[in-house]
Amino acid sequence: MPRPTRPADHRARAGRERRERTRRALIESAMLVFARRGVEASVIDEVIELAGVARGTFYNHFRGNDDLLAAVAAEAGDQLLAIVNPRVIEHEDAAARVATGVRLVLALARAHPAFAAFLARVGPRAVAGSNLTTRAVPRDLALGVRTGRFLRVPPRLGFDLVIGPVFAAFQAIALSSPPAGYEAGIARGILLALGVPRADAERLARMRLPPVTAGADSLLARVDARARTSPR
Repeated sequence: MPRPTRPADHRARAGRERRERTRRALIESAMLVFARRGVEASVIDEVIELAGVARGTFYNHFRGNDDLLAAVAAEAGDQLLAIVNPRVIEHEDAAARVATGVRLVLALARAHPAFAAFLARVGPRAVAGSNLTTRAVPRDLALGVRTGRFLRVPPRLGFDLVIGPVFAAFQAIALSSPPAGYEAGIARGILLALGVPRADAERLARMRLPPVTAGADSLLARVDARARTSPR
């Protein structure tokens, strides 16, 4: 027979769940505030108000602005990776992986305006330290160099050749409505910069991709919903 749940076990579990809900509310609120204010302003007071928590509760989870931004960046980057990476690794060709990843990430940004605003405001720090930047992008760049698909450039340069145009595209998506085919153009330019022949870059940038969506409970969807209901 299963062992009966003791009161202490129940209280501990309830405490963990409450703590996780609070952290989730703070991260969600912080992404929205960073999207509106950027990273230079002190956002703690506004995040506390939006999340509906006490100041002491905030400091039980985060030390300050930088710690908060790091947590939001890690979760945002890891959610992007969880959504996009299964489609990326379907390809053995590194160039196809990069083209797929770039186009799908930009499609998600276009579909989630508050998320796009966060990425545009914060820049590369928006996903710094996440598995997206520490594992996935370097993995595919290393594969491309190893197989001769990409130019043999220093890893940091290759990384910047991908990330730089992607974050410029986030700004364009957040500030305007780029025309159809914009994501494909960004992907093509990145592939050309990495040394992929023009015909291949054109083909890979326009290959048919399956749609990807962020679930209703994802950080991307939750922040969009909050943006529609919270006052600026």
